[in-house]
Amino acid sequence: MLYDDQAARFDERAGVPPEAADAVARALARLAGLAPGDVLLEVGAGTGSLSLALLDLGVRYVGFDRSAAMLEVFRGRLEGRSAELHAVDGDARWPVDDGAVALVFASRAIHHLDPAHVAAETVRVLRPGGVLAVGRVQRPRDSVKAVMRREMRHLLQAGGVAARSAEASAGVVFAALERHGAQRLEPVAAARWTVTHSPAESIAAWEEKAGLAGADVPPEAKARVLARLRELAAERYGDPTAQLPQEEWFEITAARLPAR
Repeated sequence: MLYDDQAARFDERAGVPPEAADAVARALARLAGLAPGDVLLEVGAGTGSLSLALLDLGVRYVGFDRSAAMLEVFRGRLEGRSAELHAVDGDARWPVDDGAVALVFASRAIHHLDPAHVAAETVRVLRPGGVLAVGRVQRPRDSVKAVMRREMRHLLQAGGVAARSAEASAGVVFAALERHGAQRLEPVAAARWTVTHSPAESIAAWEEKAGLAGADVPPEAKARVLARLRELAAERYGDPTAQLPQEEWFEITAARLPAR
């Protein structure tokens, strides 16, 4: 599923605060031991909401994404920074040479790709001792976004739609790397912040998407799911438009290939 239809408002829906992006970049640099001139490959570069801080690390940044529209937003934000951006199908060969990359980084992308291909390409492009890092925004289980997302996925499952799972996809990739001798590293909470959010905002964001939970959903089925979510939001929260505070944090899970 391409994100061309979401490019203009993607950061509003799914972005992280600038100070959090800076903290994520610093955490990645520490995890991978990045030095000036090292190659960092971002899988699913998107609009660059996380990537701009990575460009300031002094590394050679290469990013790719399926969505040309998302990358156009990214290019418009570079402001003189240097980045190699490629519109590439994630299931094609990645745009870097064998053994050239110090860090492969992906956030909100792997579950849209074939995990076996991600694992094979990661092993191909990483240098000895190189690191794969997968980032994800996490929330308390009882937070508004987490509750609404969970209810949406339950409704899809009840309707026979298999939602994509970021956790399951990443697990397949990491297991494959471990078979190549990679060592899993302890998860890192790179940044924490607080936002306010309403159930109605979750539903409005999903209305704008072509599908739901990374799956293609027929329009009539999607309409039924969203209608039921409005009912559930009113039952649970009373006023679905009420802004409720919630904590969020950016968690990085990673694995390092053997040095030799």
